[in-house]
Amino acid sequence: MARRLLWICATFTALVGCSHHHASETETAPDEGWTLTVINHHWLDVSIYVMSDDGRAHVGTVSATHTQSFEMPARMIRTGRTVTFEANPIGSNNTVRTEALTVQGGQRVEWTLETGLERSTVAVY
Repeated sequence: MARRLLWICATFTALVGCSHHHASETETAPDEGWTLTVINHHWLDVSIYVMSDDGRAHVGTVSATHTQSFEMPARMIRTGRTVTFEANPIGSNNTVRTEALTVQGGQRVEWTLETGLERSTVAVY
């Protein structure tokens, strides 16, 4: 009986140790950046901006009918902060914005800009 109890305790301890180790691997570091990928189906080059509590920051320009990824710093997505993306086609008065999004370190945001900007979509992975 004592041997069986010892075996159960050892098994339980090993399982708890493994689950704790696994959880620490999946946590994101507070300073981990994130990626913004813009798929531009629009016929004009587009300037991309990220807006948050800190203001508006120009990320870059994506050429017409091209895809570009931007590595973004963690400071833009501090705890509890939401971000909104804005696209301004160069040579046009049209602008499109996403809804407010919560992004965590290590995640990827994919924003697809359509020829009709009002049909654009955004997803966080």
